[in-house]
Amino acid sequence: MTGGLLFDVCQTIGGMGENGGRYFLSQMLDVLSYMHGKGVVHRDLKLENILVDDNMNLKVADFGFATFRKVHTLKSYRGTMTYMAPEIKEGKTYDGMQIDMFSTGVILFIIVQGIFPFKEAKKDEYFYNLILNNDFETYWKKTGGQNLSPEFKDLIIKMFQYEGKNRPTIDEIRAHPWMQAPFDMKHIRSDILNELSEKRSQQTTDTSREDMNSRGDSMLDLVRETSVLDICKFNDMTDHDIDVVPGVIWDDLNTFNAEHQEGKMSIEKIENKCIKMTLPGEEGNDLVVKVKFFQTGENDPEQPSRTRVRFMRKRGDLDKWYSMFKDMKDAVLEDVLLAPQQAQLEV
Repeated sequence: MTGGLLFDVCQTIGGMGENGGRYFLSQMLDVLSYMHGKGVVHRDLKLENILVDDNMNLKVADFGFATFRKVHTLKSYRGTMTYMAPEIKEGKTYDGMQIDMFSTGVILFIIVQGIFPFKEAKKDEYFYNLILNNDFETYWKKTGGQNLSPEFKDLIIKMFQYEGKNRPTIDEIRAHPWMQAPFDMKHIRSDILNELSEKRSQQTTDTSREDMNSRGDSMLDLVRETSVLDICKFNDMTDHDIDVVPGVIWDDLNTFNAEHQEGKMSIEKIENKCIKMTLPGEEGNDLVVKVKFFQTGENDPEQPSRTRVRFMRKRGDLDKWYSMFKDMKDAVLEDVLLAPQQAQLEV
């Protein structure tokens, strides 16, 4: 497969709309039909485990969590949190085919909307709780899906059912009115390929222009598209917009470490994810902060495209972190951190 990951396609294009969803779901149903027909369940279906070739034909990969034993009465904890069905999280005995269907629903939602439907399928998670309580009006408003068709909304809610036995089967999805709507596979494939080519060309142009802002590696692989942001509210204290590439922030953090922390802080780049800072503390109480980058403003003609940087404390004393972050801003970041724009979604 020469095309890459479906995750990368979604990250580049963003939401592909309902026709894009039908295009890829029809292929996923063929895969599931073959796989389940052989008595095999995957248990880790996600965009990162789906390959696409140059003609947008998909192939499911990474069968590390797959099994063919007792597929209808499984108990082991498997999968990826954001795609995982609730019965796995709760430690219940589960049907592998039903949890594959739940994960396929998450994949479908991202393809159509360009964002995750929820952070996790847990009863106390805000967005999934809206579904469980049948508060669909609020759910679709918060996820930007007011204009989606009633047929799509009906199908996706059924795929997200809390009880696995209430989720539709492969045949039921194929027979659903949303999948029965006429659509031209060749035409949709052409549209997807054209948009992907245009977005990648624009990214190449932007990369060439933005590289000049960095004193070293631009680290543009750390920047995620806003369209695949987790649905959560931004923190005005530690979220800022920047008009430089992540490589500049990397340089500034290393300068701060050398000049103000005596080199005690460990700073590392996690490929395609973030910058991780660790300041050793007493008795193993280390301060760990991840610095993530998100693209913003590209869909708003009134706003220039910017990058939002988020400083996320993962472990350690909160007061110590805010004190260090203030020193960091005063020492090296004052000229690059801008006021954050409005978050994509607010709870």
